[in-house]
Amino acid sequence: MAQKRHFKLPKWLRDTIEAVVMIAVLMAIYNFFGPMVFPKGTYFPWWTYPYSVLAALLVVGAWNLAARKFRMISQQLKADEAAEQQRKRQADLRQAKSVQSQQEAVKRRQRNQSKQQSRP
Repeated sequence: MAQKRHFKLPKWLRDTIEAVVMIAVLMAIYNFFGPMVFPKGTYFPWWTYPYSVLAALLVVGAWNLAARKFRMISQQLKADEAAEQQRKRQADLRQAKSVQSQQEAVKRRQRNQSKQQSRP
């Protein structure tokens, strides 16, 4: 039997929905219970509530999406920097090995030359 695949929302969208639901609940509580606590207070008309929730959804969603993109760019820059440092370390290591092998070659030539000169 085939298993159901669970669809996962992107993290930025899930965070947006969570934040907007909390904002909507707090707005509803404020507008519903506010007049009971502070009768002379200022409250928004109920017909504006859906528009306020939609505006909050758009603003918070844009903010979360932008934050995600900036985070991804930052991570990419850090990864590029780490890769560049790794390449530099490898190049330095190769250069050090090259210098060492050249020095060993010079010593070897000198030894061979001195051995050949000592032969009659």
